[in-house]
Amino acid sequence: MIKWNKRVPQNLIARLYNSSAAGFCDDELADEAGWALYSRVESIISATNGFEKKCLLCPVCGKEVPLADEAFNCRCGFGATWDEFKRSYKGKQLHGANAMPVFLAFRRDFPKAKTFGEKLICIDVLIHSFHIKLSYYRDLPDVDPAHEAVELNRPACANLIEGKLSEVILFLDRLSSIEGYSQEKTRWRSIVERANGGEVLKSKD
Repeated sequence: MIKWNKRVPQNLIARLYNSSAAGFCDDELADEAGWALYSRVESIISATNGFEKKCLLCPVCGKEVPLADEAFNCRCGFGATWDEFKRSYKGKQLHGANAMPVFLAFRRDFPKAKTFGEKLICIDVLIHSFHIKLSYYRDLPDVDPAHEAVELNRPACANLIEGKLSEVILFLDRLSSIEGYSQEKTRWRSIVERANGGEVLKSKD
């Protein structure tokens, strides 16, 4: 049976942002939140590659296992049929789709982050990112979701943080208030509303 890393609790992310807003550079908390997100990102990348590229990262030893004869069979002893694999990620928000460049960038960059600030930036960029149309498996480091020419799908936070999409969006909206950056909050809201077909966020300031 394939076990995927679960989405990260909202409370863990909130604790990190509250700590930062209070002026504490809690490196252990940044590591806890960052590596929890990293584990989730690893599962997203593996599940997506398993489905799209027919190559799965073994959940036991971490080696790449290609699909052969309708099954993933690793030398370490792990095995799963194609049908078992598909059932394992169904309904769990594990398909990376048009946010794959974001997830791949976080997997590359977070382990290199040394300071609290560097770790927080990696986390903040990740959880506030979006699925951007036509970006699937492309390296688009300079794409700004705030630009009106960029066609957006849903926020990537749906893949990463516990809760329904609407709940997670409002959670991130509240994080902007915690940080006290009204300009960033306005920017976040405008991008989310554009990705949401113009529907206005319903949250209390």
